[in-house]
Amino acid sequence: MKRVGWPAVLWLPLLLVPACGKKGSIQPPLVLVPQRVETLKAFQRGSRIILEWTNPESYIDGRPLAGISEVEVWLEERPDKPSPAAAAPRGGDFGVRAKRAAVIKPEGKIPSLSFFYPLDSSRGWADKTFVFAVRAREAGKKRLSDFSDEVAVKPQPLPSPPSRVWAEVSADRIDVRWDVPAANFDGSAPARIKGYNVYRIDKSGKLLCLTPAPIAETAFADRDFLFGQAYRYFVRAAASAAEQPLESEDSTAVDVLPEDIFSPAVPKGLTIAKGSDFITLVWDANKEKDLAGYNVWRREEGGASFACLTKPPLIGNTYTDRTVEKGKRYEYAITAVDGLGNESPKSAVVSDIIKES
Repeated sequence: MKRVGWPAVLWLPLLLVPACGKKGSIQPPLVLVPQRVETLKAFQRGSRIILEWTNPESYIDGRPLAGISEVEVWLEERPDKPSPAAAAPRGGDFGVRAKRAAVIKPEGKIPSLSFFYPLDSSRGWADKTFVFAVRAREAGKKRLSDFSDEVAVKPQPLPSPPSRVWAEVSADRIDVRWDVPAANFDGSAPARIKGYNVYRIDKSGKLLCLTPAPIAETAFADRDFLFGQAYRYFVRAAASAAEQPLESEDSTAVDVLPEDIFSPAVPKGLTIAKGSDFITLVWDANKEKDLAGYNVWRREEGGASFACLTKPPLIGNTYTDRTVEKGKRYEYAITAVDGLGNESPKSAVVSDIIKES
């Protein structure tokens, strides 16, 4: 009978003993849902509450999100002084306390969205605070994110927008003017007005507020513009002067295409000096940004009309006439010309004569 070697005998019990070691509990698979919206803002403008936010771009584990198919807007209307019986608890799930107010379906992968919630004109919004939150649904698998943080707005009777806006173009500015609104958007009067903000949209669609703070006047001079470029202006009445002012909705807009039909200012300070065979003119320089130069005009004393001595217009504000004849008195005047050929009226006339020796 063949004997089994010691090494083999020692290993057999080990093979028969079950493997030992502590096993962890079975964890459910991680359900990937979009990150929640982190940047929800809400504010009132006129008769609307405006919500703005940035859409999530990743799942909760940080992996990139393919896109958002829709965003749900939820609203809870909280009475300012609820009765004890009707008082709703402020804790718990916002989705239980609130109702879905809207569903927004973005077109394409849009980084940010906005929503306008209208306030009725019957003051059904009075004595209430409107609390909003949003949640995003992913494209494809349709899973929803958690709710964003809640944002609250207490509506107020803000002014109606100015009813009429018009504009006038001058050589150095566009004057925007408007009428004062008589009431607030809910019909209450007088309108709560602390000032006005003027806005401009250029041809690229860029929106710019031209007033760093609300102004009291009903007119504004826009001096930072270009001839030949189209602009659109509108005005909002402001009920406060805070960093995020409480404003009316937009007034009707006025479109302006300023054309340069304005001549430069008349040159001033013209003086004359003479030598043995020449006459020199010097004058003050004009300040226009689009100035192209100056024309020098001359005629003999008693002549019917001036003749232009400079073609094209002269750059600089001095000119020496070396075509004079001794014994003749000459009269001179200067005009300023811009880049489009608009020419100023003639300056004051100066004269001199080089006498024969």
